[in-house]
Amino acid sequence: MIQRYIAPKIKEHLATHNILLLLGTRGVQKFKLVASCIENQEEILAIDASKKKVRKEIEALKSNGYLTYFGDKKFVLIRDAQYLANLQDIIEEVLDKNASLNLVLLCSYEPILDQVLRDVLQMEGLEINIFPLLFQEIANQQGIVEFDKKLEQRIVYGNYPEVVAKPEEAEAFLIQLVKDAIFTQLNPNERMNKGAKLLKMIQILAFEIGQAISYNDVGLRCGLDNETVERYIDLLEKAYILKKIPCYFNNNTYELKKTHTVYFLDNGIRNAIIKNFHGFDLRNDIDALWKNWLIAERIKWNDYNGLKADYYFWKTHTKQQMDFIEEREGKLMAYKSIWDKRKKPKFPASFKKYYPEAGLFALNRTTYWGFLSKK
Repeated sequence: MIQRYIAPKIKEHLATHNILLLLGTRGVQKFKLVASCIENQEEILAIDASKKKVRKEIEALKSNGYLTYFGDKKFVLIRDAQYLANLQDIIEEVLDKNASLNLVLLCSYEPILDQVLRDVLQMEGLEINIFPLLFQEIANQQGIVEFDKKLEQRIVYGNYPEVVAKPEEAEAFLIQLVKDAIFTQLNPNERMNKGAKLLKMIQILAFEIGQAISYNDVGLRCGLDNETVERYIDLLEKAYILKKIPCYFNNNTYELKKTHTVYFLDNGIRNAIIKNFHGFDLRNDIDALWKNWLIAERIKWNDYNGLKADYYFWKTHTKQQMDFIEEREGKLMAYKSIWDKRKKPKFPASFKKYYPEAGLFALNRTTYWGFLSKK
């Protein structure tokens, strides 16, 4: 098993707190990660809330009965905890009783909890996002030289642990993961039940990664109204499939204002949706894939390191564009990416005029490592 960057933080919280909420899409091996942080596996009680029978048993329990149900196990790990209608009650009982157990909630979709409770968990650092493997995790195992040799493979197939461990089975795994992670009920209160239209919508987004999108335009092309398109994108963001990034503007001439671009948090999922796993010699979307991979890895790195940042893109009606903007501590860092290291991206003159204080960076095969690991 590849050593996970976030593992020390999980171990620390298991030793000092009795509640931990892990969020991440199916396939990132949340359960396996937590179990690897527990020395005595016999102390674990594993509960799978995705099974209706199990949910009925737990939801039938009355208040003050949850701890009895968990028994004397020190670690209670609940898979797909977002499905439990009484999840809030369970957490409150564990906290109120100051239980001696560790309750670890593994969610593949944002759970429905009181916002005050969510705020407390977040402030205490007890809500942790788990992503597909981080670039540094893979490089630490393979070595930087080998990682760079296989970079094209990562950009096509992504970083899910199973994909990295079994590359010969990557395509089948990713196609099945798309079915499991997207075309299922996400939580008890949210359904995405327009199968063919939903697939077409996601395919449109996959073909237009990094481009400014219009909900109305996407809706017309896939047969959905714009409100449904927006809702579905929000749901997929809460399921850790997509990342929606707004445009940056300051009311300057020609700047776009009310639009977004959408990225996938893993390239493999994107390519599975359009069923294109061709190598670089047969692709015409290399720069888009490169940009998606870079941005996803940067977001993951910042999250794991507790670096608070806001993300944007920038574009004008005259089609000048900055691919990615990171705003942190009042400072703007703006990036343009291009796969071919022999080419130099051009920075828009109007952006430099409007935002002279912004740092400008070009991302290619020779400069990407510093961008990904910058703190």
